[in-house]
Parts: sequence; structure tokens; C-alpha cells
Amino acid sequence: SYSVATTRPLQDITEPNSYKQLSLGASNLYMQPAEPSDSPITIEEFTSALRERKTATGLYSENVGGVQFLSQNLFRATVRLAPNIPVGTHKARAFLFKSGMFVKESSAQLEIRKSGFEQSIFRVAHDYSFLYGVFAVSLAMLTGWLGRIVFRKD
Repeated sequence: SYSVATTRPLQDITEPNSYKQLSLGASNLYMQPAEPSDSPITIEEFTSALRERKTATGLYSENVGGVQFLSQNLFRATVRLAPNIPVGTHKARAFLFKSGMFVKESSAQLEIRKSGFEQSIFRVAHDYSFLYGVFAVSLAMLTGWLGRIVFRKD
């Protein structure tokens, strides 16, 4: 997934060449083709369609106004995470621009983990997989049986 949060629209921050150099923004991500011998038009069509698909499914997002400066050195960024983002450690990068010029990049680790009821179900499913499977099959059978009784046509 790829999410961008900005203080204002990208075109108001700096010029497009800066974004291409920094590979910043979904439309500027560098994608290397598996077969470099393919036609450049085919590669461009594929990458364009891939970006559109990932944007449509929520894997690429942009949140204009998602960054607020709390003080001169402290900011808060709100990013949209894809619903199926994998659990684990991800990389968050911050780019600072001043008067249209790139000043600095900083990165930090972002840990995604499950919590609450979802974490409990996940833990039971992995620690007691056989019992979880039996429970899931039993629940499916019970639900089907109850559905048959409730929606019976006599």
C-alpha cells in the first residue's frame, strides 16, 4: 500500500520534476518492468492501469490536508491505511519542502498490529488451530440449520 498526506495539493508545494526525482506520490512511483525489452508504450499502459487499480481498491491514497503543523518542529499526519494492510513493520517517510525547494527527508518505522477482539480471534486461530477449525465448521452448520428452520416454506 502507499499513502500520501500533505498540507496542501501536491501541485501547490513544488514542481512535478521534484516529485519524480524523489519518487513521491503514486503517479511518480518508479516501477521497473520485469521484461525491459517490452515496448515503452505497453509498459506505460500497464503501470497506468496498475496505479488506477490500486487507487480504486484503496491501496494507493492521497490525503490533502492530512498534515497539520502543531509547532515549528512538530506535525501530525493522518494517513489512510488499506483495509488489508499486512501486520508488521512498515516505513513512514516525511519530506520537508520550503518555498518549493526540497529541504529534508526523515523516515521512521510504523508498526501495524491487531488489537482487541480481532487480536483474540487471530491468536486463538493460530494457537489452537484444530479447535478453531472445529468451532468454525460447527458454527457454519448451526447457522445453516437455523436458516433452514427460519426460512422454511410450509
